[in-house]
Amino acid sequence: MSLLYEATDGIATITLNRPQALNALLPEMGDELADLVARADGDDSVRVIVLTGAGKAFSAGADLKLMGRPDRLGRSALIGRQRNLHGSGIVERLLRREKPMLAALNGVAAGMACAYVLACDFVVAHAEARFVFGFVRLGFVPDSGTTYLLTRRIGIAAAQKIILTGEPVGAEEACRLGLVSEVAADAQFRARVTQVAQAIAGQPPQAVMLARGLLMRAAESDFRQAAEAEALAQGILGETEDHKEAVRAFVEKRKPVFTGK
Repeated sequence: MSLLYEATDGIATITLNRPQALNALLPEMGDELADLVARADGDDSVRVIVLTGAGKAFSAGADLKLMGRPDRLGRSALIGRQRNLHGSGIVERLLRREKPMLAALNGVAAGMACAYVLACDFVVAHAEARFVFGFVRLGFVPDSGTTYLLTRRIGIAAAQKIILTGEPVGAEEACRLGLVSEVAADAQFRARVTQVAQAIAGQPPQAVMLARGLLMRAAESDFRQAAEAEALAQGILGETEDHKEAVRAFVEKRKPVFTGK
């Protein structure tokens, strides 16, 4: 199976699973990934999604062996446009989810796989992980919505340098730029990913989803629009059993038990 899915204790883990090829992406894997994210998003028992890769890589990007086939190399502009729009449509499906998703960047992320990482809310990176936005080196431009996502994550100037040079970006530099949220050493990486996912899964799920949505939209809202959206969400959450439980648990000095209601 080119992708694996496991859900336990409120955490759904989706793993790109072609380790012998550094998890290089086959054409069907994007649609399968979007389907699995939608599956997790619709599962009431799942509170957070983790996206990672098997073996020593997150993903080497599109499988260049397929790209070099006679039926793909030199394809018409119309076919190229259609393929690219299909790729960006997959990323758009990833972005439409309500539940938080973090990328566990266990190794290299290259090409269009970088868009999958950027579609996550944030990234925990292995110390040896790196990004390779090597599009221009292949005579191409970034695709799958990368220009949109990257500039909003790190700003235009930093994105220009990364894309136009095609130079790899190591984990520490990616953290400095804001591409990743934190870097974990080899011995702590998996444990830290689990710890972060569990911290999110332990929160009231309705509050987490609404807060995530507010933050996603705030960057493209003015102050009044953001404040109005916050007020509406707060009013809704004030009626939930999880909010009442959180207040009671605080007063009673005990750990709250959240049910998502």
